[in-house]
Amino acid sequence: MSDTEHILSYYDPAVNELEKALRLARSTKAAPEVIQSLESACELVKLREQFTHSASSKESDACKNILAETYKHDWRKVYQEGKTTWQLMPLMMSGLLEGQFLKSIISIQKAKRILEIGMFTGYSALSMAEALPADGELVTLDQDEYLKSFVGEQLFKKSPHHKKITIKIGHALNTIKQMSANGEQFDIIFLDASQSEYLEYFKYIFEKGLLSPGGTVLMDNAYMQGSGYASPGRETVTNKVAKYLAADASLHKVLVPLRDGILMIRRLADVEKGAS
Repeated sequence: MSDTEHILSYYDPAVNELEKALRLARSTKAAPEVIQSLESACELVKLREQFTHSASSKESDACKNILAETYKHDWRKVYQEGKTTWQLMPLMMSGLLEGQFLKSIISIQKAKRILEIGMFTGYSALSMAEALPADGELVTLDQDEYLKSFVGEQLFKKSPHHKKITIKIGHALNTIKQMSANGEQFDIIFLDASQSEYLEYFKYIFEKGLLSPGGTVLMDNAYMQGSGYASPGRETVTNKVAKYLAADASLHKVLVPLRDGILMIRRLADVEKGAS
C-alpha cells in the first residue's frame, strides 16, 4: 500500500457523507454541475490531507517499517488462531501526522517519563520515544502477549530508541493501579485504548497522582468517528467521558481536530497563571 493510500484513511463522518452524496448524485444522474461540485469537494479533502502530510516532518525509517509491517501482517489469521483478544486492524495505528504531533509535544514539554495505554504495533510509542532523552523511559501497555513478541522483538529492535521502551502486558487498569500504588508518575500519559475504562483511569491519573506535576494527558479518538456528536442525546462512552471531563473545573481541555481527535488535558493551575 502506497503512502497516499495510507494518508487518505478518514475517520470523519462528514467526509463519508460527502462521498456518499457523490455516489448518489452519479447513480441518479444528477445535474453535471452538482456532480462536479461534489467531486471538487472530495478532491479538496484529499489535497488538504496530502498537503498537511507533505508540510510535516517525515517519519524515521523504523517508524516507516512499523507502518509497512503492520499493513502486511495477516491480523485476521492471528485473531482466528486466538493470539489476539480481538481482530486488530492497521487503521488503529496513529500514523505519520499524529506521530509527529506526539513527538512535538514530548519535545516541547521536555518529558522524561511517558505512559502509553494501548500499544498495538508501537508506531506512536516509538514516535514518542524518539523525542525522549537518552535516560528517558516510555512504558506502553497492552493485553496480548503476541504483540509483545511481534512488536518488542521484531519492530522496536529496528530502532536505537528501543532501549527507552518498556512493554507491559496485562489488564491495563490493574497495571495502572499497581503503578499508582508504587508511587510512579509520568510527565505524559497517552490514552489510545478502549474508552470503557477511561473514567477509572482518570481517578488514578488526576486524583491519585499518576500524572506528574505539570504533566499532560493526551486522549486519542476523542471524536470516536463522530459518536461524540453525530447522535445528539444518545449516551455513548465518548459522551460519558466528555461530560466527566467537562464537569471538572480543575482541568484545562482543548480538543485538537487531528485525525480522529486528540483531547489535550492539563491541570488548570499549570495553564492559567496569576496576574501581576
